[in-house]
Parts: sequence; C-alpha cells; structure tokens
Amino acid sequence: LASLDGSDFRWQDDAPAAWRNLALWLGAAAVCGVLGALLEKKATAVVAIACGALFLGQLVSLIAVWVPEDKSSPNYQLSGDEELVLSKNRNIIVITLDQMSPLIFEQVLELDPDVENTFRDFVYYDNMSSAYSFTFPSMCFLLTGQHFDASVPTAEYVYNAWHSDGCESFYDALHRRGYTARAYVESNYAALTAENMIGKLDNVVKAGGLIVRWPLLKSTIAMSLYRYFPTMLKNDFCVSTGQVVDMAEYRGVGKVRINYDFYPAVRDEGLEAGQDENSFVWYHLQGAHFPFTVDYDGELIWPEAEETEENRLNQLHGYMVALREYFDQLKALGLYDDATIIVSADHGYFECFQAAFLIKTPSQSFETMQVTSAPVAQEDIMPTLLWAAGEDYSDYGTTVFDWSEGDTRVRTTSVWGYMRGYPDVPWIGNVDQWDAEANGFDRYNVFGVFHYVGDRDTILQMERDWYYQGRASEILPLYDSFY
Repeated sequence: LASLDGSDFRWQDDAPAAWRNLALWLGAAAVCGVLGALLEKKATAVVAIACGALFLGQLVSLIAVWVPEDKSSPNYQLSGDEELVLSKNRNIIVITLDQMSPLIFEQVLELDPDVENTFRDFVYYDNMSSAYSFTFPSMCFLLTGQHFDASVPTAEYVYNAWHSDGCESFYDALHRRGYTARAYVESNYAALTAENMIGKLDNVVKAGGLIVRWPLLKSTIAMSLYRYFPTMLKNDFCVSTGQVVDMAEYRGVGKVRINYDFYPAVRDEGLEAGQDENSFVWYHLQGAHFPFTVDYDGELIWPEAEETEENRLNQLHGYMVALREYFDQLKALGLYDDATIIVSADHGYFECFQAAFLIKTPSQSFETMQVTSAPVAQEDIMPTLLWAAGEDYSDYGTTVFDWSEGDTRVRTTSVWGYMRGYPDVPWIGNVDQWDAEANGFDRYNVFGVFHYVGDRDTILQMERDWYYQGRASEILPLYDSFY
C-alpha cells in the first residue's frame, strides 16, 4: 500500500488486490451475520468476550512496549514563536516554495497575469540550477552551504554540515551584523534534529513533552482507519502526516506551522515590526508540492484536493496570494523598501528540477518584473545572502549578481535514483520519513550526477535520459538512503 501520509490512494491501480480485500471484508461480515443468527441469544456475550480479549491483548502490548519520556536529555525543537515578527530596521527574508520550478511558476503567471505585479520590484532568474532533486538534502545544503557527502552515513553528513567551518562562519557573520537568524522549516529535512542547529538558528529552544490535544488524537484515529479499512474506502479516511505534524505542540514552545495556513495566518494575525535587532528569517512553504491543501485563493482546504496538474497550479497560485498579502503588509509597516527578499524553491519537479528564483534588494524598484536567463545556481544563494548582510562573500563563491546572460558556466545537479547494478543500501528514515520500499519499489541507492553547460532545456533532456535510460555524467553510490 501507499505510505500512510495522506497521498491520494488509487486503489484502481491494483484493482484485483482491492477486490480480494473487499471479498475478505464481506466474508468476515457474512460470518459475523451467520454466527449472530445461529447464536442469537449468546451473540452479545460472545461479542463482549471477544472484544474484551482483544482489548486485553492490546493493553498487554502497550505495557510491554511503553517507553517513558526521557527527561535526562533535552528536547530541542524549532520554536514557531515570532514567526511573523520582523525587524524595525533591516530584514533579509527567504521564502522557499517547494517544487516551484521555473516552468510551473511561468504557468501560474499565464494563469493569472496579476501575479507578475506581485513581483514587480523583483528580478526573476529563469535559469537557476538546483543542487538536488528532493527536499533532502536540498534544505540542508541551502541552510549550511555544504554539499551532500555520499561516502559517510547521512546522519554524519548532516552533523558535519551544520558544524562545518563554512556554516559556523555564515551564521557568525549574520550575528556579527546584528541579525537574529530564525528558520521556520521542518527540522528533519533540514537537519534531522533541531539539536544540530544550536548556535546557528536563534529559534532553537528546549521544549517540554508532546501535548496531545483532541485534533491530534482525531487525526491519529483517522490514520488508523486509513490503515485498516477496506482498500476502496481508504481515500475517505486519508490524513496527511504534514497535518499531524502541524498539530503537534510541545510544552513551553510555540509550534512551527507546516504553513499550509500561511495566508490565513498572515492575513488574520498580521506581520509585526517588533524586533530591534536586524532579522534574517527563512520560511519553507508547501508551494507546488502535494498534498494539495491550499486552494486558488490561498485558503486551507480539507480534505485535500485530488493530485491533478490543475490543483497543483491552484495551490501554487494560492501561495502567490499569500505572498502578495505578506508584501502588502511589509509595505504598510514601512519595511518593504529596505528589505532583501528572496522567493525561490528547494528544488523543481520531475519535468524540470531547476528552481525558480526571484530577488528584490533594498530600494530596488521597477515598473515590471525583470527577467534574466543568467546561468545562476543554488551555490550562489549563500554568497548572495552574505552580500545582503554587508559581509565579504568571496570565500563562499559568487552571488547571482556576478553572472550575466550569455556567460558560460558548468553547473551540477544531482538526482536520486535506484540502479540494480549497485548495492542496496539501508534506509535511515524514521516514522517521520517516507519508506520507498513500502511504496513498491527499491530504496534509492545512487545519485545521478549531471554536469552541464546550457539552460533548463539542457538539464531537462539529461534528466529524461536518466529516468528512461539510466544515463548521467557520473553515478554516485550512496552509503545509505534518506528516501
């Protein structure tokens, strides 16, 4: 079966198994009906005894596997407090929209030409090479500047990335310039655990235990129904793990929203210029990624919309509505003109793994959104952020401003894949991760690495060669697999 993450479950893809499952359920119901008729007077007692036995069995199992909370080890979490609080002075704002390739961004521009007005003061780079194909390790790379190391366990790479000299120096530079650094992201994709971010991000805090409220309990009940009900009914009980995480709260700390409700939060709660220090803030929003829980107007919808290209575009447009509200409030607070704002993606999508990239620098103003096809790459983002903070970026590489249309540049993109000629690898995911093996195919064991000179059409063709023919510039075996 598909992963229990609320993704659209197409039982029709394996209809024979679904019909067998339904026959089993009907058979069980028929047996219960026959026994109830034959044992009319004893049926109530039989049912009560059976239910009692099942309950006792579950209780014994619960007691046997119960692990009390370990209070000796601090529970570090990213705090969602002050998510909408910005500086009265200088702000560097990065908004990452998941899976927003230049192709889908331009489709949204065609869908609603007014979106371009939202980015009137921005320069749109339509030829930015993404470093990786999925959220991990893209977010870890973007926040640390350290490329994935396939020669060591994933956990070791993540630890090394967040404790590298380059990462430490980057956040030290921000703090030296009077910036607080906060990120509102899913810590498991960016750092595996929030503990790795200590000393870098200022919204890492010690939290208490998990608070279980009714909405969280209700969702876990729905998840259980999704797991155990007949295959044909699963879509009626699907629940997104993202939604469950969104409900999770720890004592003493504000939760980090997964930001399905970003627009209602900005609209209803409002931005606040309540910080004297400069502010560096990074948001990771759902963007064009399923599950589709945001409609065309930016409002939260549940149950989620079906996974179609139309709904994918509708959701991304909904986030454009949210950004328009966000920028309007920045303007109302007098913060917009002096802010550096980047709107981009962690990665693209299978039709194009490039990432759309837009940037507005302080006092930058145009009549219409500017467009350039300069050969930029995600490696340029951290130097650009240091430039925005007024720091020397020469040790980190080049900014996006150092490249112009027509420049020749070799860029590299790595794409997850599975190849039977390479050893299978262990999966390092946990209950919060997606187990590819449970989804009917083998866990990824290689990266297809592409070195290319050209534009998005060039890398698009190379990625097609990878998926259909298994060809890449080089193939990098993995030590273990996050997916």
